[in-house]
Amino acid sequence: MSNKHFLALPVTDSCFAEIRAKNRYYVDKTPYLKQVFSEDESVDENSLIDGTTVLLLTRPRRFGKTLLMNMFESFLNINYEKPGDTSIQDQFFKGTKILEDKEFCKKYMGQFPVICITLKNVYGDDFKDAYFKLAEVVAGAATKFEFLMDSPKLNAKEKAKFDKISDEDYLKSFAQKPKSYLTSAIASLASMLYKHFNKQVYVLIDEYDVPLAKAQENNYHKEMVELMSSFLDFLKDTQKDPEKDTSIISKVILTGCLKVAKNSIFTGVNNLKVNTVTSKIDKYTGMIGFTKEETLKLLKDYEMDDYADVVKNNYDGYKFYDKEMFCPWDVLNFVEDNFNFKQQGLLSEIEADNYWENSSANTTLYEYLGFLTDSDNQKMQNLVDGNSINFILNESMNYDCLSKHAPNDFWSLLLHTGYLTLDWEKTDEDELVKDNSSNKEVFVRIPNLEIRKCFKEDIQKRFNTEIAPNSVADTLANNLFEGKAEIASDTIYNLLQSYISIRDNATKAPHENYYHGYLNGLFSNCSVNFFSEYHSNYESGDGYADIVFKSKREDKVVIIEIKTCSGSESKKAKARVALAQIEDKNYAKPYLENEDISSIYAYGIVFSGKSCSILAKKLK
Repeated sequence: MSNKHFLALPVTDSCFAEIRAKNRYYVDKTPYLKQVFSEDESVDENSLIDGTTVLLLTRPRRFGKTLLMNMFESFLNINYEKPGDTSIQDQFFKGTKILEDKEFCKKYMGQFPVICITLKNVYGDDFKDAYFKLAEVVAGAATKFEFLMDSPKLNAKEKAKFDKISDEDYLKSFAQKPKSYLTSAIASLASMLYKHFNKQVYVLIDEYDVPLAKAQENNYHKEMVELMSSFLDFLKDTQKDPEKDTSIISKVILTGCLKVAKNSIFTGVNNLKVNTVTSKIDKYTGMIGFTKEETLKLLKDYEMDDYADVVKNNYDGYKFYDKEMFCPWDVLNFVEDNFNFKQQGLLSEIEADNYWENSSANTTLYEYLGFLTDSDNQKMQNLVDGNSINFILNESMNYDCLSKHAPNDFWSLLLHTGYLTLDWEKTDEDELVKDNSSNKEVFVRIPNLEIRKCFKEDIQKRFNTEIAPNSVADTLANNLFEGKAEIASDTIYNLLQSYISIRDNATKAPHENYYHGYLNGLFSNCSVNFFSEYHSNYESGDGYADIVFKSKREDKVVIIEIKTCSGSESKKAKARVALAQIEDKNYAKPYLENEDISSIYAYGIVFSGKSCSILAKKLK
C-alpha cells in the first residue's frame, strides 16, 4: 500500500466552499473566472457594449454546473461585514491558478455583492406546491442580506419591502393573489445591494429549467411559465443608476439542461448569450465537466492511471466542440469505489459501475419510448449498434413541446441531457446550430458504455411494459403449445418491428444469443405461474436445448432451437436444420418417457434482422 497522502474526494459535496474548507480534491476550474467575468471577454460578435449581459450555460446533469456556480459566488462575493477584506477568498482559492492573475483578482475577487440561488427544488405535485418552494428559495436568499435592514443608505420604504421579501410566510400568502413581491424579488434585492455597497451586483441562477421540466411532468406547465416569466422580468428591463447611467446588475449567469425557447420565459430578453453542448465557442467548452487532461491527472493522483482505458470506455465519449469530455460524477465515483481495492491489490474487485442511471429520474424519456415510430426504432437500433444517426435538432424547445412526442424533440432531449453526444466529424459545422438559431441537421452517437447500458435498461423497460404485455406473451405461448407455427411466427414478426436488440458487441451480423435473450424477455411477460417449468440453455438428452417450457398442467412441452441467417440464406432451410438438431441431440428424451405428457412440439425458429421463420414438428 502506498504511503502517499490522498485527499478525500468530493463525491457528496457540490459546494465549493465546503470542498475547499475540508481540503477535498478539487479540479481547478478557476481560470474560467476570467473567461466569464472579465470585461475583455465581451468582445465578440454577439456581445453587448451596454447593459446587463445574460449568459446561459446548458450541460447534461452531473457535469458540475452547481459546483461551478458555487465557485463563481465564492470568488466574487463581497465581505458584508468588512468590504474589501478578501481573507476568505485567500483561504478558499489558495493554490488555484486564478490567484496568479493579480490584476484580475484585485478587480474582481471579493469585490461585488452576489445573489445566488438554485431552483433545483422548485417543484411539487401541483402549482401551489411549486409556488411555495419558490417562496422558500427567495426568502432564504434574502435572509443572507439581513444587514440591509440596518443600512443607512436604504429608506424606510425599501426596508419595509425587504422585510416582506425575506418573510417566507408572507410570500406564500400571495399564492392566489398578485405575486409582485415574489416575482420582483431579484430586482428589488439587487437595487438594495447596489445602493448599500455602491457596486454592481452579480446574479447566479442554477438549474433554472427544473421548475419547467417538473411542471410539464405534473401538468401545470402553463402556470409555471407565467410565474417564471415574471420572476425573470429583471432580465428584460434592466435597472440603471440614473446618475452613472450604469446597470445595477452587471451580469447574470444561468445554468440548466435545456435552452428554453425565447417564446417561453425569455420573451423580451435581448441580451441573452447561450452556450450549449453544440456551441462552437472554445473558451467555454472545458468549463463544465472534466477534460481528458483533468481526468488523466486525477487518475494519476490516485495511482489509478493504469485504469485510464476503463474510465475512457465507460465514462468518456462526450465531445463539446474542441474538447473530449468526461462526466465528473462518474469519474469521481469510479475512483472512490475502487481506490481501496487498488491500494490493497484486490484488482479483481475493481469494476466500472453505472453511476448515471440512478442519479435522476428519466420520466420524460420513459414516456417518449411508447411513441417511437418504426423509423425511430431503427435509429435506436443503429445507436446501440455503435453507429451515428442524424435528425433535425431543436436547440430551443419549450418543455410543453415534449407532450407532442415529436421524434426530433426526443432525440434533441437525449442530446442535451447527456444520453447522446454530437458526432462532430459527420456534422457539418457550417450548418451546425449557432447560439441564436435552430433546426439544423446534426449527427449524434451514444458516448460510452455506461450510457449504452442505460439505453439497454430503458429500452427493456419499454419492451416489458408496452410491447409485450401478459396477454400477448400468453397467447404466443399457447399457440406454441398447440403447434400453431404460422400464428406464432406472425406474432413474433409484429413484435420484432418494435424490438431493439442490445448487442454486447456491435456487429453487422446478429448472433443467436441476441434473439435468445429476446425470446427469454418475451416469455418473462407471461402471467404468473403460466409455466410449470421454464428453462433456458437446458441440459437435455445429449446436449443443451435453447428454450424448453412446460404447461401449467404439466401435460404439454415446447422445445425451441434458435438459429440466425443472413438475408441471402433460406430461413426455412435453417429452420429444418434446427428441428433436426432437436431430434439428433434427443432434447425431447426426458419428456418422451413421461406418460403424463400428452404432447411435445419442437420448433426451429430462425431470425434474420427483424424477420423470422418458424417450423414445427410434433414429437409426441
